[in-house]
Amino acid sequence: MTKQTEAILYTSKVLLGNVKRILKHQEEIKKLKGENFNVFSILKMESKENGTHSAFLGELLNPKGSHNFKSVFLGLFLQQLGCKGLDLNSAEVVLEYSLGFINDKAKTGGRVDIYIKDATNKTICIENKIYATDQNLQIKRYSNHNKGNNTVYYLTLTGEEPADWSKDDLAINEDYHCISYRKIIIEWLELCLKEAADQPILRESIKQYIILLKKLTNQLSDDKMEKEIKDIIKSNYKSAKTISDNIEVVEVEYASLYLNEIGEMVINELNETESIWTFEVDNDLTRAWSALDIHNAKWPSEIVVELQGNSKIYSSQNDYGLIAHRDCFNRESICEKLEKNGFSQSEWTSNATWVCYNNIMNLGDIDERANLFNDKTRAKLVEQVATRIIELCRLCDLPLRNFPKIETT
Repeated sequence: MTKQTEAILYTSKVLLGNVKRILKHQEEIKKLKGENFNVFSILKMESKENGTHSAFLGELLNPKGSHNFKSVFLGLFLQQLGCKGLDLNSAEVVLEYSLGFINDKAKTGGRVDIYIKDATNKTICIENKIYATDQNLQIKRYSNHNKGNNTVYYLTLTGEEPADWSKDDLAINEDYHCISYRKIIIEWLELCLKEAADQPILRESIKQYIILLKKLTNQLSDDKMEKEIKDIIKSNYKSAKTISDNIEVVEVEYASLYLNEIGEMVINELNETESIWTFEVDNDLTRAWSALDIHNAKWPSEIVVELQGNSKIYSSQNDYGLIAHRDCFNRESICEKLEKNGFSQSEWTSNATWVCYNNIMNLGDIDERANLFNDKTRAKLVEQVATRIIELCRLCDLPLRNFPKIETT
């Protein structure tokens, strides 16, 4: 080890110690301020896209909302987006607005999370994604609505792009725009907070929501402490950069261990009666939508049970379910067979690729992700996830054996 490497290692340890001290102090400040008492967290509403986030945002944006500020908040929002041309005097906000039945062939239809329209027929479609998986052609369908007068926004925690199957051939910043809770929404809410300064109930509700968003986007709620961390990084830049460059490496290493442990547990359990199950983990977990696949030797190779990241498996919501693309298999027949075995479609979501899928683990939450690095806590996660995958595999095993593919001419 060179002297330079030793120096970087030493300052890295000091830097991490200082940051740990600041975070501990942050927790103490949160207790003193009462910030740990958050209604959204207590009611387990943190990640409910429509029930919490769309509902709260929509109420503030709505000129007829219970806040009694008319179009003030909507105006501030449009200003934050740099979106011009919408008539505030006639603007309406509708949640879960129907664009008609979904038609994948025409690439139209669907339900928009937050829909804003005015009397001049200008519209805004906001797709709100906290942890849910993108639907097939979702952003493409919204962009085909009210062509020439419609602006589409894809809202996520940190400004990610939609999946390829959602955006299709659309170009970012031309056909749709990505916005984030981390920047756009929090900055807008802070402007709303100033407007609501003399309305205590509204003010505190907005403040609690900001605290929730800062938690979800891994930001400190105390500006002084945030500045202190930035100053520490500036003073120890080389060490901070070395740590930063290796964070993803460590996350990927332990995510791979986690997925392989799940795969081993699943096939060891399933193969006790018949050795037909195998598993495969993607080689490159830094790739979006990388996954753990569970294969059954008596199923067509295109049918798999999968645990997939949305989008990167080590730092996002994880979904699991059954994949059998509707272009290759008669999905109605699959569901009929599974229902005879106790399957209930109403408990799952589906799209063109997935027969059924559900959220299973949120590694986008850094507290949850931290469990990967401890053998005991990771073992609990592995057992929890493997148990649900085993249940799905057993449910699908016999009904899908030798299931026929759709014949193409």
